[in-house]
Order: sequence, then C-alpha cells, then structure tokens
Amino acid sequence: MKLKTSLLFLFFLSIFLSLSISVTAQGSNALLVEIDGTIDQATVEILKESMRKAEIENSEVIILLINTPGGGLSETFEIDSMIHNSSIPIIGFVYPSGSAASSAGTYILMSTHIAAMSDYTVIGSCQPVEIGFGGTRLINDSKHINFLVAWMQTRAEMHNRNKTIAKRFITENLNLNGSQALEYNVIEYTCSSVEQLLDQIDGDTVKTPAGNVTLNTKNAYQIGFSPSIKIQILKIISNPILTSLLFMLGIFALIFGISSPGFGAEVFGVIAILISLIGSGFSIPVLSIIFIIMGALLLIIEVYVIPGFGVIGIGGIICLVIGSIFLIPTYSTSNWVISMAWIEEAIIVILVVAALMAVFFAFLLYKVLEIRNKKKAIGTFIGERAKTVDKLEPGKTGYVRFKGELWQARSDVIIEPRTKVVVVEKDESILVVKPKTN
Repeated sequence: MKLKTSLLFLFFLSIFLSLSISVTAQGSNALLVEIDGTIDQATVEILKESMRKAEIENSEVIILLINTPGGGLSETFEIDSMIHNSSIPIIGFVYPSGSAASSAGTYILMSTHIAAMSDYTVIGSCQPVEIGFGGTRLINDSKHINFLVAWMQTRAEMHNRNKTIAKRFITENLNLNGSQALEYNVIEYTCSSVEQLLDQIDGDTVKTPAGNVTLNTKNAYQIGFSPSIKIQILKIISNPILTSLLFMLGIFALIFGISSPGFGAEVFGVIAILISLIGSGFSIPVLSIIFIIMGALLLIIEVYVIPGFGVIGIGGIICLVIGSIFLIPTYSTSNWVISMAWIEEAIIVILVVAALMAVFFAFLLYKVLEIRNKKKAIGTFIGERAKTVDKLEPGKTGYVRFKGELWQARSDVIIEPRTKVVVVEKDESILVVKPKTN
C-alpha cells in the first residue's frame, strides 16, 4: 500500500514539475532573428514575420543578430519604424565574432532598444556613397548629410547614447570595435554569446509604446526564427547583383529566342526579366533601358536584315554591355547607404559576367548564322553537283550522294555508279540529274 502511495506521489510530482518547467519556458523566451547580407525588402519582410511570431510565442525580447555590409536607406527607415512601434523590446546584437554592422547595419543597431556587440566585431562607416563610370565617391551634399546626422543623433538621444560619436559615424566614417563602442557609450553591452547577453540584460527596463517593460531574460529559452519559403526566395532574388545578372541574361535569352525560335529561350528570357524586376530594390535607370533596347534592335537587324555578323552586331553587344553596367545600382544618398567595398565587388562581378555573357552570346549568334547558311546552301539544288550511288536508268530511280546526304534521283540517260552528276531539276523529293560534262 505504501509503495502504491509513493509511486502515485512521484507520478503527480513529475507532472507538476513538467508543467512548471513548460510554463516557465513559455513565459520567458527570446526570439533570435538573423539580419545578414544586404538590407533590402526581404529584410523588412523577415522582421515583420518575426514580430508576428514573437507575439504568438509571447517572447520576452526579439534579438536581431546583425551582420551586414549595409543596404537600402528606405528599407532601413521602415525597419526603424517597426522597431520604434514594437511593444516587444528589440535587442540589436552584432554577432557572431568577426561580424560587422556597416552603414545601414549601424543605423539599425542604433534604432534598437538595447545595442550589444560580440567579440571582434565592428560598426560604423555610415557616410553614403554613389557610383558611376568614374568609380565610387563619398557623398558630401550637406542637405542629405545633415538629415542623416540628425536622424542618427535622434536615435542616439532616444536610447541615451553618445550623440557626438553617432554623428562621426556619418561625417567621418568612424569605425569602432566592441570595446571602443562600449567605452564611448554607443552600445550598452559587449558579450561573447547570446546566453551571456540574456543574462546581462536581465532586469533592464525598456520603454516601448505599451509602456516600460522590465526584462526577465535570465536563462530564457531561445527560439530560432526561420523565415518562410516566400521570404527566403525573395531574399535570394533581392540581391542587387543577382537581379542585374538576371536582367542581362533575360535580354540575351530573348534575343536568342527570337533569332532561333523553338528552344524556349524567349520564354526563359521573359521569366528571368520578371524575376529580376520583382527582386529589384532599386528602379532601373532610363539610360540602361535605352541602351538595352538599342542593343537588342541592332542584334535583331544583324540577324534578320544584314547577312553575316559584323559592325552592327558588335555594336549591339556593346550597347547591351553598357546597358548592363548601368543596371548596377546607382545608389544616391536619398535611397541607399552601403559599404564602398561591397559596391566595388559588385561592379567587378557584374562587369566580368557581362563580358562573358557577351562573348558567349556572340558565339551563339555565330553558330546560328553558320547553321542558317548551311540550310540555305542545301535548299539550292539547280546546278549543284552530286555523285551517283546506284546505276541510274530512264524510268527508274536510284540514289545519289548530295551534300553528304542520300537523295533519290532519276536521269533520262544511263549513268553508272560513282559518276559525278549535276542537278538540273528537283521534282518534290526526287532530284533530276545529268552527267557532269567536265
């Protein structure tokens, strides 16, 4: 009897403990969201989706794990607005070790309720740049610089951070590591792991639209956020390099499909162009459209109007390459801030790929024209030479070898095998031949 009572007690005790642990875990959890790569519309959607999940999970905090070279300023402002209006405290954490939050990444970090950095990480370089045929250059236009400085300092003041240093991120392209940022009061914490961060912020009070929130994050359960398939696809096609390459490839495929229908290249071209436009976080410059249309027209003229492949075709390829170069985002101050190193890499990649695609496309056109010339030669029969395979007699047909192929033939005179003949007429699929006189 005592044994049964003891077992029953242990059973109910285990249920009670499991329920207590479950309630504790559900009541204190942190949602971890990775913000990496360029800041684009996909990043905005990731944050929207993660905030909805945090509400469902009743998360104590949302931790943004930031590692980015920068991105769109309009998207950055949208992310800032979502952070500012979030009733759940959002923590910015430059993580893992060795990461960087450059440009737009620093703007986002300064927007978060609590900012932290991991070991050997860097923030800064917030002065916007623009690019052109002359290369990259820093923007010093006072109108835009003053606006960005005021925006950054307002966020610093909002979270009791160093306004002077916040200004220097933009005006001097200042860069700081974790210990320097902590010393200058740009961030609140430095730590080596998410667990350590959760322990450090435990008990902090954060001001949100719902009021002041005291954080209970010690030993909080960590929930990793995984974006939906839709957002993952959007993140891939939103990459500026990929959207530019897709647009170029789509144009080339369209032209090849028009010049040589039946392979489905034109369908692929349309799909590639549509995907690139969907993923574009920037408007396509009018000048690039003009060059691309001009290049396409020149190549079509070369294929359909002028025989061979010469100056007009080469000019068409040059126009397409120039148009593709213009597809490199010309990020002006008002809509883009990104690290200069990232832009230079993008330029190199796009130029190299554009040149390779132009060479490959020229080769394809050459092969198409070569095939067409062969077909044209085969279609010309009268006066062409052939060689008999069978003995030809009046009223009977035999075979001759013409252009490497066997054709049925007939003759008004007897012609022995392996005799050279001349085609004098074509009667549907039968060649009419006569002996070659010389």
